[in-house]
Formats: sequence, structure tokens, C-alpha cells
Amino acid sequence: MKRVKYRGLALVVLVAIGIAVYLVACKKQKVTPINNKSVIENAYSGYTDEARNVAFRIRKFKSQLVDKEEVMRNEVYMPLDSVVWNVEALFNAEYTFPERKYLETVKQELEFFVDVNADNEVYFGVVADLYDEIIESVRQVYSNDGISTDKSLMAVVVDKGEIVGGRAEIDVCVISGQVDNTNSLKDPVQGPFGPHDCWYYGEYGGTCDDPSVFGDAAEVIEDTINYYYSKTVVPQSGFRGVNFEMFRVVLNGDEYLDENGEPYLYFYYLNEEPPLNLNYELLNYYYNRELEVLMHLLPSDPIYQGEMPSAPAFIEVDIVGLYDYVGNGSCFHHKNYVIYGNRCFIPSQELPPLRDLLN
Repeated sequence: MKRVKYRGLALVVLVAIGIAVYLVACKKQKVTPINNKSVIENAYSGYTDEARNVAFRIRKFKSQLVDKEEVMRNEVYMPLDSVVWNVEALFNAEYTFPERKYLETVKQELEFFVDVNADNEVYFGVVADLYDEIIESVRQVYSNDGISTDKSLMAVVVDKGEIVGGRAEIDVCVISGQVDNTNSLKDPVQGPFGPHDCWYYGEYGGTCDDPSVFGDAAEVIEDTINYYYSKTVVPQSGFRGVNFEMFRVVLNGDEYLDENGEPYLYFYYLNEEPPLNLNYELLNYYYNRELEVLMHLLPSDPIYQGEMPSAPAFIEVDIVGLYDYVGNGSCFHHKNYVIYGNRCFIPSQELPPLRDLLN
């Protein structure tokens, strides 16, 4: 009998030990989870708070569009300024490729209208329809931009226009272009133009020797600046650069003067006997002076500090060589349409998938 009792006692002890071991194992399993958070934080080093907020707003607007029926049932209205921000930021996150180098660009303007209430708010159903309409309209003008090979969508700028009688104007500037996939051009040291280059100042006047050649000095300076300075350089693998809150500035050419009182940009009144044929030395001269204005003088101009981003990124310039009336008389000049914007870098998985608008 004693032997039976000992055997029973031993069995009880073994069971108790087994249960204890199981509980300890379970306990250890619960208090030592895989630390996914630290892995994500390490992968996202360099992901700033501003960029996180931009990504959150983009994802929120995208989810609202996906669940628009539910949002509309809740009678949601969106301030007009938020409409402009959301449409521009999401569109550029979904469809544009600012990290590419563009040999040439094409600008096209679109115009839309939305109804607003007394507080300048837009019903969300109207916002959703506006976004769909912008997608289709941009797709149409982009497909017909005249570029047949290596085409890409660079940026879409959305601006708020006038509000008249409960209707607000929404202006959209579409910038597309031809991409340099070979990356064959090298950054210039002192200037990109050589002795073989000579162009008429503007008005699509061709080269100095052949007026029938497409283009002019204003356009070749424009394309060269955009090629070297418009590209968004992504500093970290796995991230994407997103441009938002873009801002447009128009310059006639006489706004900024050097230490001799001469305009930095090409600007001559008729009686000043302007050089109309720009050889390579003059092309490099005005190329470098354009850069001084676009990269330094204009972004730091106090006139624009209330409207321009605190750390403006250069997006693109459109330079048009004109002969028309400015200020006190007729002049030959390079008119500049410049775009700056905010730019942040966001992990790709934090954004909607990037898609080609034509596919």
C-alpha cells in the first residue's frame, strides 16, 4: 500500500511540474513579443513629423474617396482650402514622377468649378466628383501633350480661383514632359552651352542661322534649368518625394537688378538696342543669372514670404521670350512662370501606390 501511495504522490508531483513548466513557457511567450515597432522605426529613420502628417492627410483623403458613400451619408463638408490641398497632394502622390530628369516640359491649363456654401465649404460628394473629373481631364491633356516617346507626368498644380455667386473656380496646371532615361547629360561647371549654340532671344525665332528651327533662346534656357534643377533627389532608398502646397510666381524680367542696376533676367526696352541673337556666351550668361534669381533672389524675397513655403523647393520654370508692353514701354524680355512648393520624403508603403495615368 505504501508503494501505491508513493507512486500516486510521484504522479501528482510530475503533473504539477509539467503544469508549472507550461505556465512559465506561456508567461515568457507573452512578455517577449517580436518588437515590430523598433524594426519599423529603424526602417523609417529620417521620416520627419511633418512628412508623417502629410502622409496621414493623404491617406485620410484617399480613404474618404474609397468610402465616399459612407462619408456622404454623414453630410461631410470640406473647407475649400482643404479641397485644394487634398486634391493636389493626393494626385501628385498617385500619378506624378518628380524624381525623373526631363529633357523638355509642356504646360497645360485646366479650369473647374465647384459649388460652395456660405462658409466656403464644399460638400464631399462634390469633392469626390471633382477629383474624378480632374483625373479624366488630366489624362486627356497629358495623352495629347505632343510628346510621343519617354513621356511622363511631372507635376499637377491646383490653385483656388475666384468665388462668384456660390461657385468657386479651381485652376489646374498640368506639367508633363519627355524623360531622359539615359542620363547622358553631365552637370555643367560654368555653363551648359558651347560654341555651336546660338538662338534667337524668343518668340519661337529658331536658331541664329535658321528661323524655321523649332524653339528659341528662352526655351533652351528653360529646358536646361529644368533638366538640372527640377529633379527631386530622394535621399533614402524606399522613400518617395512628394510635392504639395505648390505656389506660382510670374516675373516680367525687370524685378531683380544687379549691383550695376541691370536686370538679372533678359529684359530690354526697344530703344536699348537689345541683343536678339544670343550666342553661347550670352546663353550661359543669362542661364546663370536665371539661376541666381530662381534659386536665391526670388525664394528669399520678403514680398512672397507670406505665400511661399518656409523652405521652398524649386519645382519648374516656364520661360517665354516675348516682345510686348511692360511698364513704360515696349520691350523684349523673358517672362518667367515659376513654381515652388513644399517637399517631403515619405516611405513608399505609407502612400497610395504610384501609377502611370495612361495605363
